[in-house]
Amino acid sequence: MNILLPAILILLHPVHVSLTGIEYDKMNQVYSVFVKVWSDDLDADINLWNGESGRKTGDEKEIYNKYLTDRIMIIEDGKQLTMTLLNSETDGIEHRFNLEASGSRKVKNVTVINRIMTRLYEDQANMLLFSFNGIEEGYRFTSADTLRNYQVK
Repeated sequence: MNILLPAILILLHPVHVSLTGIEYDKMNQVYSVFVKVWSDDLDADINLWNGESGRKTGDEKEIYNKYLTDRIMIIEDGKQLTMTLLNSETDGIEHRFNLEASGSRKVKNVTVINRIMTRLYEDQANMLLFSFNGIEEGYRFTSADTLRNYQVK
């Protein structure tokens, strides 16, 4: 019995993870960004973020756009790009978002920052699939590690 209870609690413990895909289209100089998160975690983090940022106004799409562009950033050669939320969908269990950012023609360094839910959960894992001109890499962001640099030229 002493071993059974902790084992059951471990199995019931939720997974704190998000998935982000970033793909650069060299021809059009556009980053396509896909984000998938659990809906309950997203709601909790947006509530925390709203309290810290004071950004409680706007429609749902505007709130999602402000939240996502505050928590995920793409920086080219030291300049942060402006991302725009194209669409979102949910099935009540998870949210999926598509965003876009215009890039530059000549880029040497791309930095990705992902801070989704890192204040909410110590064990948060934000998985990244990054694709840029033949560079393809997976990376795992954590609460302590929210930044990844890529030398792309």
